[in-house]
Amino acid sequence: MSSYDLLREAKALIDDKEVLDLSRQLIRIPSQSRHEAAVGKFIFQKLDKWGLQPREIKVDGNGPDVVAEIGRKKAPAIAFNGHMDTVEVMTGWRHDPYDATVEKGMLYGLGALDMKCGLAALMVAFKAISESGHLDSSRVVFQAVSGEEENSSGMRALLAKGELKNVKAVIVGEGFGGLAALTHGRRGGFYWDVNVTGKAAHGASPHLGINAISDAAKVVCALDSMRLRKARWLAADDSTPLTESQTVLKISGGMSSLSVPEKCYVKVIRCPLPGSGGPKEVQAKIEKKIEGLHLRSKVEMTLQEGPGDIFYPHVTPARSSLVSTACKCVERLTGKRPRLVIGRSEADDNLIAHKLGTPIICLGPGESGELAKYHQAEEAVHIDQLGNAARAYFMTALELC
Repeated sequence: MSSYDLLREAKALIDDKEVLDLSRQLIRIPSQSRHEAAVGKFIFQKLDKWGLQPREIKVDGNGPDVVAEIGRKKAPAIAFNGHMDTVEVMTGWRHDPYDATVEKGMLYGLGALDMKCGLAALMVAFKAISESGHLDSSRVVFQAVSGEEENSSGMRALLAKGELKNVKAVIVGEGFGGLAALTHGRRGGFYWDVNVTGKAAHGASPHLGINAISDAAKVVCALDSMRLRKARWLAADDSTPLTESQTVLKISGGMSSLSVPEKCYVKVIRCPLPGSGGPKEVQAKIEKKIEGLHLRSKVEMTLQEGPGDIFYPHVTPARSSLVSTACKCVERLTGKRPRLVIGRSEADDNLIAHKLGTPIICLGPGESGELAKYHQAEEAVHIDQLGNAARAYFMTALELC
């Protein structure tokens, strides 16, 4: 089948209204992290009604993941992946966050951008591929996961169960900038606890003690002054050159009595660039910076290593089959080739790329500039993207197959 035959088939099998209606149905089901069971049940029932034989994967502390597959068993697969959970309802909504209102070509609702419209487009594309009958020697899998907004617990469950074995490429249906942008990598995220220990003394005689808060403040200033790397050859999702970032997330200390505080705690995150060293190399640089302060307090830096604490950066090469095919398919649909960008925040795709080395992209309905209200009130997406997103998934998967 030629590329243009595939385009015609995508337009014939995928209806814009079906993707919009399914998006609205998903938005109307509240699914904040740890409360995804209801939306998961809806997705399971929808896939089952379509004859796609879904399964549930248990996720501790969250609703179950929902998975399905079509095509030849054990064949190399293309995976469609998206998360079901949303953040909490932020203040400032004018529209009902669960009403899924369409107004002036925009669909408003919690999760419209992040990422129920993308999930709906993946589902419709998955059904269309099944109906197309083109999978005699290949396979496509669908995965709706829970817990992405917290610690990627749903994705960790899929990896532990081996649900991504023999997957040769992954398409995540979350768009940053809509179909005008294709995210082919992400920065990482490393978190540390920094404990500063001074010496207690009576608050009226501070010279007899060592103030942990004062020394922690010097640590914070030193962290803020560190020189961070810039990758001018990579674009962030706002099209500016990609840079590392480092943020102090929390500082706490002090005593209720009139005493010199002997302890202070600082939490810090470094978001490294693809190609950067691992957390041990980054920690060594930070510790060297702190040592140069010659503080009287003792400073101990500990890497957080629990679930959701370490996300390694990654890039799927621009010349890879996955990236080049997806770009070509979007260009056929929209007339414009998407720009390639690197996501600033960590997500489930960091885990897939690091654990399996599998090529992965994020592509789907999304917004940029002032309309990019991810994790904000009045989250909304232009509805004219929805059908083409599903068609892009359909065409990309079948071309790769």
